[in-house]
Amino acid sequence: MSGAGRSPDGLPSALAVLDMLPGLVAYFDRDLIYRFANATYAGWRGIGPDQIIGRHCRDIVGEANFPTVLPRLTEALSGTRVTYEYSLFDGGNARRVQGSYVPDIDADGIVRGVVVLVTDISVRRDLEARIAENEIMFNDAFEHAPVGMVVTGADGRMERVNAAFAAMLGLSIDHVAGLDFRTITHPDDQDADVTLFDEIVAGERDTYTLEKRYLHPSGEPVHASLAVSAVRAPDGTLIRMIAHVQDITERRRADRALQEINARMTLAMEAVRGGFWHIDVESRRFETSPSFSRFVRGPGGSGPIDLDTYGEYIAPANRDAASVQTLLDGEIDNASVEYELATVNGPRWMRCDRKLLRASDGSPLRIVGVTIDISEDRERQLRAMVAAETDPLTGLLNRRGLDQRLAQTDDGVSVGIVAIDLDRFKAINDRFGHSVGDTVLVEVARRLRGVVRAGDHLARLGGDEFAVLLPDADDVRLAVVADRIERALGERLVSNGITLPVGGSVGASLMQGSRTTPAAQSFAAAWARADAALYAAKRSRQTHPIRAA
Repeated sequence: MSGAGRSPDGLPSALAVLDMLPGLVAYFDRDLIYRFANATYAGWRGIGPDQIIGRHCRDIVGEANFPTVLPRLTEALSGTRVTYEYSLFDGGNARRVQGSYVPDIDADGIVRGVVVLVTDISVRRDLEARIAENEIMFNDAFEHAPVGMVVTGADGRMERVNAAFAAMLGLSIDHVAGLDFRTITHPDDQDADVTLFDEIVAGERDTYTLEKRYLHPSGEPVHASLAVSAVRAPDGTLIRMIAHVQDITERRRADRALQEINARMTLAMEAVRGGFWHIDVESRRFETSPSFSRFVRGPGGSGPIDLDTYGEYIAPANRDAASVQTLLDGEIDNASVEYELATVNGPRWMRCDRKLLRASDGSPLRIVGVTIDISEDRERQLRAMVAAETDPLTGLLNRRGLDQRLAQTDDGVSVGIVAIDLDRFKAINDRFGHSVGDTVLVEVARRLRGVVRAGDHLARLGGDEFAVLLPDADDVRLAVVADRIERALGERLVSNGITLPVGGSVGASLMQGSRTTPAAQSFAAAWARADAALYAAKRSRQTHPIRAA
C-alpha cells in the first residue's frame, strides 16, 4: 500500500510524505498483520514494502524484537496510546529507538488497528551519556577539590559552593549558597573585585585573578586567592562564572613582609595536589588531566600515562588494594581507596575516589576518578593514633596500645605474658612526692627496655602496674626475661641524693595460641595466671622500710 506521487496542485501525496519521513511508519490490523509500511520501514528491514504487506508482525520484526513490542502493541489494541524506548536488534547490531503506537479507533469506538512510528534515538542517547559523564566528572571535581569552588550567576549570586569554600568562611554550604559575593567580601576589596566581575558580565574579559579578603563570623578576615572564569554560550552570552578560591590566611599571618613579593610566584608554581583521570573500559585506555600528570612526573610530564605505567608509581604494598579490576568487570559502581604514590616531590599518600559509568544496557563503559593528596591529614592521624596508644610519662604503650598489639598477633602463635607490680611505690609517693614517683616510673620504663627485644611490647597499665608481651616465646625464654626484669628492678635507684628501695614483683605465664579461641580470651586467662603468680611472689617477699641515703 505504500506509494509515491503528487496531487494536482504539485504537492506530494500523503503516501509520498510518509515515505519521506526518516522514521519507520507502519499500520497493523487487529491480527498484527501489516497493512502499510513506508519506504523507510522497508529500507531498515532491507526488503521491499510489497514483501511486508500481508505478513505477521513477528515475521518482520524478528524473534529478538517481538517479545519487546508485543505487550505494547497489545496495549495499543486496547485503545491506549503507547510511547516507549527500546533496543531494536538487527542481526548482531542494536540501535536505540523510540516507538509510538496510536490506536486507530473508528466512529463507533472500535479499535481497527494500530499506527506505528519508530524513530532512531541512538545519537541522542550517546549525547545524553556524554553529558552525564561530563556532569559526573565536573561534580566529582567540584565536590572533592582541595580548594574552594563557587558557581556564580551574572547577578553576583553564588548559586553553588563546595564544602571547602563553606569551611573557609566558617559557615555551612546551605548558608553560603544563594548569597551575593559582595556581601561576604571585605569592604576594602569590593571595588577591585566588582570592577573585574562587571567586565566579565560586559563581555570585556573572560577571566581574572585577584587576592582578596572574605568576611568571617569571627571578625577575622579570610585572605584568599581568587581565579574566576566565564562560561559562555556559542554566541558569547554569559551563562555562569566558575571561581577557584584558595585560603592563604595562614601564609599571610606567617610572613606578611614576604607575602607581597612571593604570593603570585608561589601560587603560579604551586602544583595541583592531585587531579582527575578516566579509563575507557573497552580499550583500557587510561588518561589523566595535565595537572595530575605534572603532579606525578613534574613540569615536563604532561604527556599520557598508560594504566600499567601508572600502576608502577603506586607502592607495591598498595597495588592490590588500588586495583580497578572490580570496576572494570562491572562488579561494583563506586570505590574509594588510599595508597602511597611516587611523585616528583617524593612519596605522597593519596585518596582516590572512582565511579563506574555504564552504557544504556548496563555494561561498564567508563571509569572516572579524582585523586587527592592526603599526606598531611594521614600524618596527623598517625600522630594522633600513636598518642592515643602511648603512656605520656614513660613513653611505653598504654592499655589501649597493648590491646592493639595483642589484636595484631597471628593466630596460633604462643605469647609470653609478664605482669609487673612495683614494691613500696605508694610509700615512695607519700614520703617524697609525686615528682620523685614519676622519676621512678620513668627509670623503671628505661630498665624494662634494656632487658627485652625490639619486637617485644612494653606497657604501663596504670599506676605502678606494667606488662610485657613476648611474641613467639616459649617457657625457657619467658623465665629468662622474667628473671632479667626482676633483677633489673632490684638495682639501686638514687634520685637527688636519695636511695630509693625500688623493687618489683613479677609473674609470668605463657599464652598458648589457638585458631579457635579469640586472642583476647586467651590473653585474659594467661594474664590471670601471671597476676596470681605476681601476688604470690609479693606475699612471699618481706617488706623493707624506706630509708633515705
